[in-house]
Amino acid sequence: MTRISTLNQQQSVIGQMLRSQIELADSQRQVSTGYKADRYEGLARDTAALVSARAIESRTTQYIELGQQINGQLSLQDTGLSTIYDAAKNLRDSLLSSLANNSGRVIVPELDSAFVSGKSVLNTRYAGKYLYSGARTDVPPFNAVDLADLSVLASPIASFFDNNQQKAQVRMDQNQIVEYGVLADEMGKDFMASIKRLGEYNAATPFGVSLTPADRAILQTELTNLDAVMSGIIKLQANNGFTGKRIESIISRHESLAIVNKQLIADISEVDMAEAITRFNQDKLAVESSYNLLRQMTQISLLNFL
Repeated sequence: MTRISTLNQQQSVIGQMLRSQIELADSQRQVSTGYKADRYEGLARDTAALVSARAIESRTTQYIELGQQINGQLSLQDTGLSTIYDAAKNLRDSLLSSLANNSGRVIVPELDSAFVSGKSVLNTRYAGKYLYSGARTDVPPFNAVDLADLSVLASPIASFFDNNQQKAQVRMDQNQIVEYGVLADEMGKDFMASIKRLGEYNAATPFGVSLTPADRAILQTELTNLDAVMSGIIKLQANNGFTGKRIESIISRHESLAIVNKQLIADISEVDMAEAITRFNQDKLAVESSYNLLRQMTQISLLNFL
């Protein structure tokens, strides 16, 4: 006589139902999150590649953000250099006008205006720090109070500049450091020296309504000096612009790397959503089928065969 037993069959069906539930929960999580696994162990052999890719992603993002921040500073430096250039040009034009009119009436007001413009630029602050101070970002790089203070004969022009000579640098890659800073003395020392010489001369022999031969001589000299100042500023602007282009090129390279790396991370960690949804529906159907089969088995009785 053949024995009829449902216990083993029920246990088998229950085991299959539990496995189907686990698979359904996993596919449901993939559909809701878009990721293959929520732990590294779920990625098995791809774990090392994913960890490396995410480290590269973090580092690349930092380089891009840092480069964009430096570009903002370079733009501000370009504006400052342009302002110094304009101040030097305006002073030069004023001196030319005074020579043409043989009058020194506006020279001192123009000197004062040039001093104020120059000082404002040299003591520019960016993100709470003095932009042109080198490494001494907490100290104003130019310390002259006013034109009279600058014009003191006993004080050399160098004594009015407190910046050090360490220009700002930034690491834009593991093996690439870019120097991008501009120092107050290299952009403003010659300009302020020209103002100082004219101020010292005026303190000793004030410019009058009519220019003397000595007045005209010093104005001619400073016209030549201001030409040199403007040429120097143009060179600094060119260097600043070159650095900006270099930073942009590095940022572009990091952005390209970020795109490739992002795709790699997606290939490793993210699911194909269409495939995940299909698998979810299949797992859901498998669970429902196991429920139905278990329900049918619980209704089977020997009474049905007696």
